[in-house]
Amino acid sequence: MTHFINLAGTLQSEPKLIKPDPVMLYVPIITDDSQTLHCIVVSHALDFFYRAHAQSKIAVYGHFNQRHQFVITKYFVQTQVS
Repeated sequence: MTHFINLAGTLQSEPKLIKPDPVMLYVPIITDDSQTLHCIVVSHALDFFYRAHAQSKIAVYGHFNQRHQFVITKYFVQTQVS
């Protein structure tokens, strides 16, 4: 059974494209308790790539896969107002 988790943190760097079809992104996130999570985004990956930038505040919802990567299923990126 998959156990889903809510996390909040900051994007450590820009999202990186792992696979073009289906689009899969790698994103390192530093959580609020200073741990680095290695995250994968498949669901809505192009939208995530457009919205997420380095040092953005982010809240994510997802689960850990067999490789101990956090698979993001839902997310919220706090944008800066300019």
